Amino acid sequence: MQDFRQSVRSGAMQLGTFIKTPSHQIPEILGVSGLDFAIIDCEHAAFDVEALDRMALAARAAGLPCLVRIPELNAATIGQILDQGLSGIMVPHVKDPGSATAALAAAKYGLGHRGFSPSTRAAGHGTADPVAYRSAADRESSVWCQIEDAAALARLDDIAAIDQIDCLFLGRADLALSLKVESQNDPKVVAAVTATAEAGRRHGRAIGIFIGDTAEIPDLLALGITVFVCGSDQSFVLAQARRIRKEMSAYLAAKPAH
Repeated sequence: MQDFRQSVRSGAMQLGTFIKTPSHQIPEILGVSGLDFAIIDCEHAAFDVEALDRMALAARAAGLPCLVRIPELNAATIGQILDQGLSGIMVPHVKDPGSATAALAAAKYGLGHRGFSPSTRAAGHGTADPVAYRSAADRESSVWCQIEDAAALARLDDIAAIDQIDCLFLGRADLALSLKVESQNDPKVVAAVTATAEAGRRHGRAIGIFIGDTAEIPDLLALGITVFVCGSDQSFVLAQARRIRKEMSAYLAAKPAH
């Protein structure tokens, strides 16, 4: 897990999914799936502190790097997430470099005002050397900034130039809303994806994106996008349930009447 941040920054392809169910069994199961990471979606799903704590424990036990998409840019929330031993944060709606640097200041001891306690899970419950732990935490915790607003498109180079950001993550659904178009396949959204990928290449920043189907990956890889979040635990369950229902319905339709 400690190499995850560097793998993202190196441009190695990463495949993960969103977790939207507050259950520690989900990261435990995903840990044996072969996926590279998962993101607990606290922006759009219901997670309390105790559920996150159990899921952090399960993710660490399973060796699954697990980030949290935070509901808002709040320093106390960010510190608590990282203290639990989770691998990093995804920050929604980063519109300018100020929002990005505020997230980094909350996540990194050496960059701002992250509160320190040696008694947390991440610090080995008081057993880690404090100086060594803080250095390792800053080196290993990952910060991803979501590009999903029209305002961010005018500041792409300013945001991408911030070295401690590990990934610019495209949110095409919100980009479509912000750009006042109906589809994420609209030319305006496609142009925004291309512009973000180009900014990432200029500044050596990894670019990520949500996909509903892995069939999109080859075209997106060609743009220089290397981090892919495909579906969610909920969509996996729904797709499988629909598949077996469809197969059963076809079997019953074909079965001779008696």
